[in-house]
Order: sequence, then structure tokens, then C-alpha cells
Amino acid sequence: MWKPRGSDSALGARYAVLAVTALLLAACSSGLAGTGRAPAPLPAAADPGSGAASGASGVVPLSARAAFTAFSASNMPLWVALEAGYFREQGLEVEMTQIAGGPTLLAALRAGELDFASAGGPHIVLGNLQGLETVIVGASSNRMEGSILGRVGLQRVEELRGKTIAVTRLNSISDQAARVGLQRVGLQPDADVAFLASGGYPESLAALDAGVVDGASLDGPFLFEMRKRGYPEVLNVSEMKIPFALGVIGTSKRVIGERPELPERALRGLARAIRRLQTDRELGISILGRYSQMEDRELLAATIDRSVPLYQADLYPDREAVQAVLDAEDQPAARTARPEDVIDYRYVDELRSSGYLEQIAQ
Repeated sequence: MWKPRGSDSALGARYAVLAVTALLLAACSSGLAGTGRAPAPLPAAADPGSGAASGASGVVPLSARAAFTAFSASNMPLWVALEAGYFREQGLEVEMTQIAGGPTLLAALRAGELDFASAGGPHIVLGNLQGLETVIVGASSNRMEGSILGRVGLQRVEELRGKTIAVTRLNSISDQAARVGLQRVGLQPDADVAFLASGGYPESLAALDAGVVDGASLDGPFLFEMRKRGYPEVLNVSEMKIPFALGVIGTSKRVIGERPELPERALRGLARAIRRLQTDRELGISILGRYSQMEDRELLAATIDRSVPLYQADLYPDREAVQAVLDAEDQPAARTARPEDVIDYRYVDELRSSGYLEQIAQ
């Protein structure tokens, strides 16, 4: 079962009241659209000169359903692989949607409604521990990203003691980033600092704006937007360089058993997308703006410049980063699980040995 962390009754009561208040505020907010709807996609035009326009020569087209869990920069490779035609280059016709992480994502993977997803490592690991046979087949980043911003007037992270911060969802990347960051500076999550699951980054912004919370765990253009508006950054988790499986590619053993070629094609498309992001800043800014529905070029560019250096084209899930996810998980099964139990390395091993990475680097 997916469950909130912490069992203190006072915190639980406070959490429930704040959650309702934040959702009401977010519904009335005139800011960015919340999760639950994807933007109108860019025309599916291939990268000029890439050979992506008509799919891989001689490869039988394969339909796939993919999803991402948040409008954050960690999901950029998935968006670029679709928009620039790199999935089609590999013979994949991908239908993509945005879906809430946690039980919604896991239910879709279990029911066969999704073939693969770009998500935070905790979602895929949790599904595996619960016996849903979800597995990690790739990772675009193996390091924790994010920052905690405080309300105007807050100067130090220690001032969050006894206060509440907003995260997108419990066990999400924003939740995990806040927890591990606070622990590193001596504040205990749930005991010293309460957490409000707002539902998404825009909802966290609305809650912070309205004074419902004293801080918010943010990343990407949302982080830079609030910094630009004068909200103080009291803790930069990215600078701590903490190993953590952030942008993972997850699928199910069912998909691997029935269509083993699908993950291979998907990872090749994603690897090409990461190479493109590393060399085409303008494309990254354009696609991030469309998906986040932000128009401020300065904020979008700052997000690209911060996130792209963390991407790895070989998509190799680092063992230490996945172990960190297991260590942070409440499920009893996590205590005996090993990274190898939740990772299927065959596809990234093939990606490394095939010469494809060298080919797309030219």
C-alpha cells in the first residue's frame, strides 16, 4: 500500500487541513496549469539530417504507450525523443501522456495501459517491492536535484523547524529531495518539519504564495520563477551531489516478456534525445517552455543550463543511486532488496556495447 510517512496524530491532522486548503487555493490560482493535462505537442518533425522522419529502415513499426509523472526537467529526454522524432527513428510510434506518480502510475503499468514511463526512482522501486513486477531499465540522471524555498522573510533553513513545506506528492522526487536535504542539515522530516502533498509544482507555488506553507520543495523553471520573485532559497539540495535515481525509465516484466525489443528501441531514442539536448540549447528551451507552459526565456534557459549537464546518454542506472532509493523506502521488503533486484541491465549493457553511443556522438 502507498502510505504517508510519519504517524504523529497532530502532524496528520495538520496535514489534512493544509492539504484541503492548498488544493482549494491551487484551483483558484491563475498560475501555471497543474498536473493532469499535457500541453499540445510540437509538430512531430524530425531533427534535420537525422534520418528520423520515416523510422528505422527495415524495422517493423511498434506502437507504445508512454507517460511522464511531472512537468519537470528530469523528463525532458522523453519529450525530446518524441518531439524530435527519435522514437520514430527507432521504429516506435509512441502515444504519450502525463500521469500522476504513485498508485496511479503503478496501476497503469500493472494493467498494461502503459508500456514505459519516465518517473522518479521511488515510484518504480515501490512497485517492484509491492510485487507489481516493475523494473528500472534506464536512468537519465543519478543525482538528487532540487531546492527548498522559504516564505519571504525566511533566511535560514533552520527557521523551518516546526513549520510546514509543500512537496508535490509523498514519496515523489520533491519529497525525497526535501527529506534527504533536511536530514543532512540536522532537521528530521515529520518530527521537525511537516510535509504537505500539494499535487504538483504549480499547486506548491500557490500554497507558498498564499502563505499556507512556510516553504516548498521545487525544481526546474518553477524554482527559478519563485527565486526571481524574491522567495529565498534556504537549501540547495542539488549542490549536495547526493546519489539518487532521479529520472528513471521504468517498465514491467510483462512488457519485457511480451515485447523485449520495446525497451531497447525506447532507450536508443532517449539516448539520442539526450545527445541533442547536450548540443542544442534552443531546442531544449523551446520544448521545456511548451511542456511547462512558461514563456519566460530567462527561467527556461536557467533550467536547461542546470539540468542538461546531469543527463547521461548511456542511461546507466547507478547502483549507489538505486540503493539510496531503497534506503529511503519504508516498505520492509526494501531492507533485504538489492539494486540488482529492481534493475534490468540488459538494455543499457547492449546500448554501451553496440557502438550506438559512439555513433550518435559524431
